[in-house]
Amino acid sequence: MNSPFGLIQFKGDQTLKVLQGQCTQMVTNLTPEHAPLVAFCDPKGRMFGSGRLLQYNNLVSLITPIDQSDALLKRLHPFLALSRVSAALTEIPVGLVAQSSLSPAVCQHQPGTTRVGEFGNTQWQVGDQDQPHDPKADMARLSAGLGFVRQGSADLLIPQQAHYQMLGGVNFKKGCYTGQEVIARLEHLGQAKKYLYVYREAPVSPGESVELDGTSFQVFDAANDQEDQAALLLAPVSVNLKQLIHVPLTITRQVEGQRPVKL
Repeated sequence: MNSPFGLIQFKGDQTLKVLQGQCTQMVTNLTPEHAPLVAFCDPKGRMFGSGRLLQYNNLVSLITPIDQSDALLKRLHPFLALSRVSAALTEIPVGLVAQSSLSPAVCQHQPGTTRVGEFGNTQWQVGDQDQPHDPKADMARLSAGLGFVRQGSADLLIPQQAHYQMLGGVNFKKGCYTGQEVIARLEHLGQAKKYLYVYREAPVSPGESVELDGTSFQVFDAANDQEDQAALLLAPVSVNLKQLIHVPLTITRQVEGQRPVKL
């Protein structure tokens, strides 16, 4: 199966400085041993891109869904161009496989290949032609609660609705970045009204609306093969449907602040 994921490479001395101002994680101290989960948001805090950021051999790269890569690059281009940083989707193969010995975000590099641990007991294989993408590993990732922004689900939700604060995808101590005001305010003072839930009843596609018991829910991310399927659907916190399964995460506030109120 062709992998739905690819590798964007950035070139330029100011790459990390530019990305620091555009993503939800602290990346100016990026090391080859760690590949943080990052999200790129608009001024309203809504995610238009996400992935794992890597640095190796003086190159910064982003593992991200191919179907949203062009839109992501287009929206980052004005900021990259100001600092003379170039970026493009490469033809380097990227696949997700099952049974990882690496914890999420931990990297191991060998000549020509990189392995990165991922949630759901899976791992990324970068540059390895002999390790094709495994849809079952993709479903394990989704069942673990990790979704990525896809072409049909851009601008659908903010990082907390995708559990990114619990998955190491948001740093609340870093400086300013696009969307920070909304994201930080929600974490300090509020509580999300909607979260992602796991859905395994039928094959669906990102951006699709799924009707359950007379209510429509939007698909954020999804994967399937001939035998099985998994997806993450956005639904109210109070939803109580047997078709929607809670992600295996305990959602807690990551900062001290006033008593939460729903926004």
